[in-house]
Amino acid sequence: MSKEFRFRARSGFPAKENSPSRSFAARWGSTTLFDEGFVGVPAAFLRYYTRLALSHGEAMFVLQLMSFKWNENAPFPSYKTLSQRMDITPEMARRHAKSLETKKLLTRVKRTGQSNAFDLRPLTQALEATLQELRPAKTAAA
Repeated sequence: MSKEFRFRARSGFPAKENSPSRSFAARWGSTTLFDEGFVGVPAAFLRYYTRLALSHGEAMFVLQLMSFKWNENAPFPSYKTLSQRMDITPEMARRHAKSLETKKLLTRVKRTGQSNAFDLRPLTQALEATLQELRPAKTAAA
């Protein structure tokens, strides 16, 4: 059994098809919701962020950062922009960033005269390590 088939079977996805019913518009019932774009987020992040000791606010902060991550470079939205999007104060946005940095899941990169860049590679590495920890347990249980 192929790895892709096992994934599709486990996730409930139908066999490979280019069905219009799988489009974002069909899934959400709207063609306008995606006018501002969309965010690619690994399902593993949504499933395991609490294992990394992220609060719900910190997880939303990461998702907001991801909406500014268009390539391999670190995103660099301002705390003001993040706070407005999250309906929190800029100080709370800074606290989320500091907490993620303390947990070694984020690195803030100072940029002179500009907003910080937020390096998410530590989060990626921690999530990959979590997945590696879980894999042997799944294999042993099978």
